[in-house]
Amino acid sequence: MRHLFKSPCTQNRTIRHLLKKMSSFAESTVQYAFPSPGERVAFRQSPGKSPGVIFLPGLMSTMEGTKALALERYCKKIGHSYVRFDYRGYGMSSGESQECTIGMRKEDVLTILDGVAKGPQILVGSSLGGWISLLVAMSKPDQIRGLIGIASAVDFVSRRFDTLSHEEKREVEATGKWILPSQHTEEPYVLDSIVIEEARQHVLQEKELYPICCPVRLLHGMKDGDVPYQVSLDLVNQLESDDVQLTLIKDGGHRLSDAHNLQLLTTTLGHLIDQVKQSD
Repeated sequence: MRHLFKSPCTQNRTIRHLLKKMSSFAESTVQYAFPSPGERVAFRQSPGKSPGVIFLPGLMSTMEGTKALALERYCKKIGHSYVRFDYRGYGMSSGESQECTIGMRKEDVLTILDGVAKGPQILVGSSLGGWISLLVAMSKPDQIRGLIGIASAVDFVSRRFDTLSHEEKREVEATGKWILPSQHTEEPYVLDSIVIEEARQHVLQEKELYPICCPVRLLHGMKDGDVPYQVSLDLVNQLESDDVQLTLIKDGGHRLSDAHNLQLLTTTLGHLIDQVKQSD
């Protein structure tokens, strides 16, 4: 029987390689940004090349969701900077979820952009995060170099509220609470009436064109029961950018979190990163 022994130098190189590989996929540390005194936004950042990528979660989602983690693994694999975070009121951030307005969510992303993820960025927004990404892109046209919207819920709050009956609206007015049944959780979503009122300040539907000129990639399931794919069809025509592509997934629902659609998402991101790098 032959015994193979590695020299100390070879062993050290092997250990260093393994440690480097392990650290590149280790979970990033929770840090905090501060949009205003006494309030904090929790985030995890993975360092890497430019352009960086920021994931914007949906209405009740956090940075620990399936898409957020899948994108982190992908960005670490290709060596690009990545940030995932919790809006105020969710996850490890401060505040109450039912009081989190659209304006607050936008401010949270701007706080990340100004103090954490500096330089060119690609925003990936899921559901309500897709709407927030559009608002942020209009505020930061020089820094936001690309957008990916997953079932983008543009104007979701006012769209959904306006479908309520007169009696239902009266109940919201009387209680100050809007209770939305959810297909995805046992507990319903609860929003303060101030969230409904404030959301109307950010409605995009009334604009003829959204002044966004960067490349935009939209993914939407045709079986989406929360946000009809027609919203993304309309968005294609409402964006000022000529570089807009919409991918419709015939059997896809709202979340698009299965393995096949996660692969589609990371492939889409990879192509967009390459395009942004080539344009610099």
